[in-house]
Amino acid sequence: MDTLLFDTVFATVGSVTLPVKLLNPHDVALEIDRITLEGGPASAYRFNADGIPGPLVEGLRIAGGDSLWIFVEVTVDPTAADLPFIVEDRLIAEYNGNALAVELVTWGRNAHFHGGIGDLTALGCDEVWQNDLPHVVYGIVEVPPACLLTIEAGTQVHVHPSGGILVNRSTLRVEGSLGEEVVFQGDRLEADYVDEPGSWGIGLDFAFETDFGVEEVTVQRGGIWLYGSIDSRMDYAVLKNGTIGLQVDTVGLAGAKSLTLTNTRIYNMSAIGLLAQGAAIDGYNNLIYDCGQSCAAFTVGGTYRLEHCTFANYWSDGIRGAPAVFVTDWYEAADGSIQERSLAGTRFTNCVVWGNNASLADFDELICDLRTPPASAMFRYCAVDVEDELFPFDQLFNCLTADAPPFASTADRDFHLAGNSGAWDGTSGSFFIPTDLDGLPRAVGLPDKGCFERQP
Repeated sequence: MDTLLFDTVFATVGSVTLPVKLLNPHDVALEIDRITLEGGPASAYRFNADGIPGPLVEGLRIAGGDSLWIFVEVTVDPTAADLPFIVEDRLIAEYNGNALAVELVTWGRNAHFHGGIGDLTALGCDEVWQNDLPHVVYGIVEVPPACLLTIEAGTQVHVHPSGGILVNRSTLRVEGSLGEEVVFQGDRLEADYVDEPGSWGIGLDFAFETDFGVEEVTVQRGGIWLYGSIDSRMDYAVLKNGTIGLQVDTVGLAGAKSLTLTNTRIYNMSAIGLLAQGAAIDGYNNLIYDCGQSCAAFTVGGTYRLEHCTFANYWSDGIRGAPAVFVTDWYEAADGSIQERSLAGTRFTNCVVWGNNASLADFDELICDLRTPPASAMFRYCAVDVEDELFPFDQLFNCLTADAPPFASTADRDFHLAGNSGAWDGTSGSFFIPTDLDGLPRAVGLPDKGCFERQP
């Protein structure tokens, strides 16, 4: 075993015991220098090796072809408010300058736990996550094909590092409401992690041969990854402090939407807030801001109808080398050939695309890398940072490109528009949107650009 998972949540203080066998596969005896807990005496875990109690056992000998047992226990009080959701340590055995480690994992605070040992854990076909307790995701949990996961308003979802939710040719319904948003974040709640990007998100590990031996690499995917999703919906959700917040790949059925995304905030992602690849997304009243690369990437074609969305990238944790938003209609296949995917039907209306790189000469905050531009403008009545003379300006209709938006305070991440200038009026769009992200009424006929409406 490389991991011991104590998956029982106790109603009161309690402990269980799990075994580990340490096996000597050689013909000669093996001297074990020491067995110890990485967390030392302060660890929630305890063990005995060959009957000798830890936290440090030294000088054991295993005969050739023989083995010894190690028994591990843990004591937790899941009712303690300051206890982590997941209590971890490592059991380490050292011999001949080498070391073996077994990960020790325990469900801690009272919560609903999903996942476990292994790369992927399938959920039940039609699960409902209620808001009675927090939900903790360990590893990658899958919504199986043709199934549905519903998450109720007010639910708190905490995801362990490298974990996330894979919606695999299935459907996700996030049913938040104003004041009862569904929040997705990491599972570390200490003060140091309140604003820590990269705390969660699916990480897939690959090993491959090189001239210098075996190399390992971790490929990042969305913390919520819709793969071939069919008519998923997210309303009043908050995704924060991850790597890639939301990833949407290729619609599952011809003519069906991958996702309807409304009244949602995605922010403080170390890479990308919303990554779409050949998807079909409708949405409005969304705020995506502060990402280490891009707020949103609409790639490999697709159909995107987004209205009253604000993409504001004022990332301050290091240098950002990507635009706030970029759009492409092509990709390079494995054989090196260029494959085009249409963006027909794509339209961004009353949106704002801006950021703190807007004044730099390196790149604009909106980049459209198109092989076959759509016949009609994709961006209508928007405010976008575009100065590059090579930009396909036929994709802009009645858009502002010069003046920065009058945000109330970028320092405080307050992206409400200030003042009463008519320049920030938009137009009626494809969707009936009576309220803004705050739940306040929108002006009829000339609503404001962005996710917030200025109030009289």
